[in-house]
Amino acid sequence: MCHPIRLVYLVFDRLIFLIISVNSFETVGKPFQPTVTLQPSWTQIYSGETVTVRCEIQGGEGAQWTYEWRAAKLNTPPTSNEHRIIRATESDSGGYSCRGRRDNFFSEWSDIITLTVSYKPRPVLTVSPSWLSPGASVTLNCEVEHPSAGWSFYWYKAVPDLSEKSSSYELLPDGSGTAQDSYIIHGQTHTAGYVCRAGRGDPEYHTDHSQPKFVWSADVHSAASLTVSPDRVQHFTSDSVSLTCEGNFTEWRVRKFSEDGRLYSDCRRMTGSTCNINTSKSDTAVYWCESGSGEFSSAVNITVQNDGNGPILVSPVHPVTEGASVSLSCSLRTQKILSNVFFYHNDKLLQNDTRGELKISAVSKSDEGFYKCQYSGRESAQSWMSVKGDYSPVCCKCVLLFKDLVFSSIIGSLF
Repeated sequence: MCHPIRLVYLVFDRLIFLIISVNSFETVGKPFQPTVTLQPSWTQIYSGETVTVRCEIQGGEGAQWTYEWRAAKLNTPPTSNEHRIIRATESDSGGYSCRGRRDNFFSEWSDIITLTVSYKPRPVLTVSPSWLSPGASVTLNCEVEHPSAGWSFYWYKAVPDLSEKSSSYELLPDGSGTAQDSYIIHGQTHTAGYVCRAGRGDPEYHTDHSQPKFVWSADVHSAASLTVSPDRVQHFTSDSVSLTCEGNFTEWRVRKFSEDGRLYSDCRRMTGSTCNINTSKSDTAVYWCESGSGEFSSAVNITVQNDGNGPILVSPVHPVTEGASVSLSCSLRTQKILSNVFFYHNDKLLQNDTRGELKISAVSKSDEGFYKCQYSGRESAQSWMSVKGDYSPVCCKCVLLFKDLVFSSIIGSLF
């Protein structure tokens, strides 16, 4: 026989449960509706991240529940309403749902929430501009999948490490954990490489580092420089071209960024500080030197003419100084000096010179741009000729002003 006090307790307990059920039904339309939530709330996570799957029963907050889960692989104790996935793997991907049980009563199953676990991401870094110009700032952009998912960003300079045939990374000033996916560098004057990565969560989960991207400078005024022989941008296939690294360093490597976006770290034929190339179409690329001390040289463009019967434009590899003279010519593999050549600047016809040579006696900034030549109906590839400022006239002007000031002082003292 049931004790009267115990009977009252059981009736009271059932009454409370009934009241909760009625209130839940009236509030949400279904009694004890469970919901699966994720913390953090990202349905797309990556291998190595931590996420908590939690079962919340609306309207049943005051009751003692046990829980059932789909998928069964969770192996979660029935008294726990959450499961913590530490260092997630792809096997943790799938749909998750739950329901609650109290004595002989079962709630409905929750809606399924789908969790996707992917491989550790690698962000994509872009730099703009690719080639430096005086006074221009450089903008880095770091793009990662699902950019709205709480990422912060880290920005690095790539420092050559010749012993490992790779690079080490140095954090840029104020480049740790920025909320913005862009970073601006002011005052960059020489060739440099950059890397980014992203992080999110607590504890913070980090992506892989991006592939390094480079901003190139054609300015030769640096501790390291690169010379090309023959000294021209365009070459025929099977030409012998030498790239020589110069500077007060003992170790060098020549790096190459090809037309298809691939970065090469080793020269096939490196002798001392000189890389020797027997050119093919795949050698069309941007080249620069890196020293064992982490210095970058200026960068140069090399273009290999694939048409054996077509002409090449003979133009200087390095920037031309304002006020200096320069000569551009057109050449065939079998004939170095041509006449009746058409020259174009930014696709605009300049002249039809019977001497086959375009001479600019005093180069100005307006002469900068793309040049190409045409001979017997065949065009060369176009090449960029860069013009750099000459600061010596400013210095001369200072000297003249100083001389005028001294002369005026002398005259004044006489009178």
